[in-house]
Amino acid sequence: MRPAQSLRPASYVCPLCDGMLHATSAHALLAPEGDVSKRRHAHMDCVVAARRRGELPTEDEFRKSEKRRRGR
Repeated sequence: MRPAQSLRPASYVCPLCDGMLHATSAHALLAPEGDVSKRRHAHMDCVVAARRRGELPTEDEFRKSEKRRRGR
């Protein structure tokens, strides 16, 4: 996940709320399991809410959980 903003006149659909997101607004890029080819644009408010609910791990949190799972 990283902050993003573009001056390009594009629109995206937030994968967390299915709402429209304009590229010119501040938003985040999400890369599922670190695969940047599958990245998605999401509203910052949606990302913050998902993080608070524990539904959206950071890359570091994901890697730690993978190490624990493989170690067992």
